[in-house]
Amino acid sequence: MSSPATLPIFELRQTFTAALLDPALPNLLIKAPTGSGKSTQIPQFVLDSGLLAEGKRCIVLQPRRIAARMLAQRVARERNARLGGEVGYQVRFENITSKETRLSYVTEGVMLRQMLEDPQLERVGCIVIDEFHERHLDGDLVLAFARQLQRTRRPDLKIIVMSATLVPGPLVDFMQPSKLLESEGRTFPVEVHYQAPLQLKTGYPEPIWDQAARACEDLANSPGFSGDMLVFMPGGHEIRKTIAAIQGRSFAHGRRVVPLHGELTPQDQDAAVTPGEQPKIIVSTNVAETSLTIEGVRAVVDGGLARTASYDPRRGINTLTVQKISRASAEQRAGRAGRLGPGIAVRLWTQREHLLRPESELPEVQRLDLSEALLALRVLSREPFDWFEPPTPASQSRAEGLLHDLGALDHEGHITALGKQMSRFPLHPRFSRMLLAAAQFGCLREATLCAAAAQGRDILLVGKNNASHKNEDLWEHDDVTEFQAILRAFIRAEAMNFNPDECARYGIHATASREAARSADQFLQLAKRSGLLINDEVADPVALAKTLLAAFSDHLGVETSTGIRIYRLAGGYSGHLGKDAHIRPPRLIVASEIVEVQGKALTVQLNNCTRIEEEWLRELFPEDFTTGNRAAYDAVNRRVMNLEEVRFRSLVLSSRERGEPDESTAASLLAAEVIAGRLQLTNWNEKVEQWITRVNCLSKWMPDLEIPAIGEEDRHLIIEQVCTGCIAYRQLKDRDIFPALHQWLSHSQRELLDKYAPERYPLKNGKTARIVYDEKQPPSVSVVLQQMYDVNENPKVAAGRISVTVHLLSPAQRPIQTTGDIGRFWREGYPAVKAQLRGRYPKHEWR
Repeated sequence: MSSPATLPIFELRQTFTAALLDPALPNLLIKAPTGSGKSTQIPQFVLDSGLLAEGKRCIVLQPRRIAARMLAQRVARERNARLGGEVGYQVRFENITSKETRLSYVTEGVMLRQMLEDPQLERVGCIVIDEFHERHLDGDLVLAFARQLQRTRRPDLKIIVMSATLVPGPLVDFMQPSKLLESEGRTFPVEVHYQAPLQLKTGYPEPIWDQAARACEDLANSPGFSGDMLVFMPGGHEIRKTIAAIQGRSFAHGRRVVPLHGELTPQDQDAAVTPGEQPKIIVSTNVAETSLTIEGVRAVVDGGLARTASYDPRRGINTLTVQKISRASAEQRAGRAGRLGPGIAVRLWTQREHLLRPESELPEVQRLDLSEALLALRVLSREPFDWFEPPTPASQSRAEGLLHDLGALDHEGHITALGKQMSRFPLHPRFSRMLLAAAQFGCLREATLCAAAAQGRDILLVGKNNASHKNEDLWEHDDVTEFQAILRAFIRAEAMNFNPDECARYGIHATASREAARSADQFLQLAKRSGLLINDEVADPVALAKTLLAAFSDHLGVETSTGIRIYRLAGGYSGHLGKDAHIRPPRLIVASEIVEVQGKALTVQLNNCTRIEEEWLRELFPEDFTTGNRAAYDAVNRRVMNLEEVRFRSLVLSSRERGEPDESTAASLLAAEVIAGRLQLTNWNEKVEQWITRVNCLSKWMPDLEIPAIGEEDRHLIIEQVCTGCIAYRQLKDRDIFPALHQWLSHSQRELLDKYAPERYPLKNGKTARIVYDEKQPPSVSVVLQQMYDVNENPKVAAGRISVTVHLLSPAQRPIQTTGDIGRFWREGYPAVKAQLRGRYPKHEWR
């Protein structure tokens, strides 16, 4: 292990300490590479500077539990201190600090909890936010709230932001007044190779764990290679598969193959990073990407994947999904091989694919559900909140809507007493609401398992290829909720000690069941600490159904028609209850999971459903019911009805026809159908269109007359006027259009229209010809040639401003010539026309 005094960060110690103690510089930014010692030494510089007043702590934020614990251990060792004394750490469910602690490594979520309990941060003198480039939502919240606190009530609070890949510009602006300090660090060149997966005979690509084992074998057998290898995999399952694949190859003899991830015991985590006599292959999640420096690593094998937090619209919560890492993360990982000397990094994808990857990850504030963050903000501050990078208005509105539906916010957006209770749990608001409701209804033990199952992997393997048993015996005919079957499956899995082979025979996913057990136990611990009543007796299924309703009321659906298993959901779309769902289709339903399935058409599938009674809705959400009248168009009968509706929020639970609709509303609805082309007005013909065109042309040609033009919206108003007084299409179909049209102009304006844009042109035989108007070209008239003898100028409209194009016709009404200058036609074109047609029409006059 490197001596602390030899770490590159010590080059900054003097400058850093001077800036830290400068009262004009409340904020510092540190840019230093991974391995430079910033995570262990900068907090010690703060501790040794004399900055902290008596009783004040320096809090160091870490994005991961394992990093917080191991960094605290290392710093305590360096200071010859007992862990939990001067130096400690606090992560979820584990607090190794005491009254003596002056330097505490904490995860970002824990820090947010501390802010909720102590909004003034009275015991904190300095906050160090490490690995800020990862841009976790909780880290952004802590930074923004600390800045707000610093500007208002705690000007003495020092804030330090650190990262290996800090982009200083926007952050420097946000942190003013501040100072940026940079350390170059010491890194060695890393040679990067790309290894694409092999194509197996089955047609599928080589599994990622076999690919990693092959890369490790090639490295181990390469001339002159020595040292440890670090393999990056996205999660525990892939880590176990990779270890098995490596240990199955001969090159692994004499090497220790060890896992490293956040779910291991502290002892196993220590064993993974502690140097030993044997060379190691460490198979790790992205906990080893930043913060932790692992001595001895000379090669990195990168699977290119990570479990990333993102919003899951199916369940309306944040979940971890496996996604491809960005180019920036790949560079961070590769750099792990260049700490002690030249290294090698093998990426298990192609160089072409690498160039197509995003440059960096999106900040969580841009991709996560914000409901938990906004709930914390409502508790922390009533003042406008200045984010470092604000969320989108759409995501903020969605989060506020969910908090309102859960009862955490009132109609004005203020936090409720229930919301304050919910904020005390370090959980997504759905599940904090679930625990509170479960305690109220006496089903907390069952609800914790339902909450664990709702946010984890499927426990039941129904319909999956590896399920030899379809587990029908887990379902009962009178089940209120599909979660009852999940609870029975869990009890059976627990009785079999989560044995994978035994569980599979019953169609139960053993690993998912074990994970659910662990999460449920954490929920129960939280409930105990909060003093919630935990039931000893088996809960009433109705109580469990009400609890699920409290957490997922925004996923309520109402049956569209008896027996067809289609439900109308809030937001105006419909969902399907699958045929394999094991509850009888009820009138009202709540789905804990809503899945969009793209087939020939997009369908919405409702999963893990619960039967709901309207009286339960009224019991839990009495203020969310409204009764009112609404006019609606009935497409089958082509008429407007007046409906009396009972609504739960925006969802119509029931409706019946009552009385006649409002006349103006009925007109608007019928007009909308006409405009959409679903209803036709028989008398809206070419004559109507010509009248509108005449108005628009005259408005343009003679603006001094102030004739109002008729645009698209004006057409819609005229159609609505035509529809006034009708509630059914049969009343509307044959209506005269001109009464409504004529109302567009006054009597004098109509006279001006007839005068300056006449509908017809008088002929010498006493008849008239229709003038055709067009908004894009001059008006025109079609006339038999003989009717235009002695006419040497084209007709004019608009007080002589606009010339009318003349289409000359033969006596048989066939086109002869089109002219904009009839005088020239008589001089130049007529002789040829006359010679051609006189023989064909000898009885007609030819001058």
